[in-house]
Amino acid sequence: MLRALCIALASVFLVPALSSAQNPLIAEGETMVDELRYEEALQTLSAALIRSGNSEQERARIYQLLARTYLTLNRSEEATGAYRSLLVLLPDHVPSSDLSPRFRDFFTGVRAQWESEGRPGVATAPPAPVSIRHASPAQTDPEIAVLLTAELDDPDRRVASLVLAYRRGTSDVFQRVDCAPTESGYEATIPAEDVGAPLVEYYFEAIGADGLPIAGRGDVAAPLRIDVEEEGSIASKWWFWTIIGAVVVGTAVGVGVAVSGDGNSQGTLVVNVE
Repeated sequence: MLRALCIALASVFLVPALSSAQNPLIAEGETMVDELRYEEALQTLSAALIRSGNSEQERARIYQLLARTYLTLNRSEEATGAYRSLLVLLPDHVPSSDLSPRFRDFFTGVRAQWESEGRPGVATAPPAPVSIRHASPAQTDPEIAVLLTAELDDPDRRVASLVLAYRRGTSDVFQRVDCAPTESGYEATIPAEDVGAPLVEYYFEAIGADGLPIAGRGDVAAPLRIDVEEEGSIASKWWFWTIIGAVVVGTAVGVGVAVSGDGNSQGTLVVNVE
């Protein structure tokens, strides 16, 4: 009985821990904030926010971390948007006493403005989801700019801009550029100087009017990739594939002669190369 009771108690106390561990990007982002790596933290927390399956508790924590990080970087517009989103989830939330007076005053002011507007967002139907449609190129050559295009499905017209984040290789911080609108969607270019072997990583983020991400195609933890051929690689040379083609054709002809020639009759030999 004692063993069963211990198991039951353990299961009760483990539920919050398991819930908070569903999205590991939250913990990664929080660690980056603690280490003062604010730009990296914003990228990681933005990716965490648009991951599917977040609980209400997880989303609230993400908004809280985003609000503090944006304010640390003096990006008050995004900090306001993040804190207002937090208030929608937790209308009675108050700034923590361990924050500096500047932070507490700022968030208290945001709350007062939000309440004066009638607490918008509380008890309203969730907006229609946003999706990004994009076909990723499989491969490119080094030192050649890559043009990328994307289209949005945005029924409620929530998206204010589309951002492309990219980097060469797998270790650098992602650089971000605004995509340009086109007749059919959006486009952006990865500059030639940032295209090099072995690969380029990138992702798209749809940004709302409050400066926060709404949807993504790829993210900082699971980016899209384009293979970049090593300059001078034999597999990228035209003459290499010409020789390979000739060898394949020659092999096919040889096989045709061996199979069709019976050694006793003369006739026309037909060789099919597929």
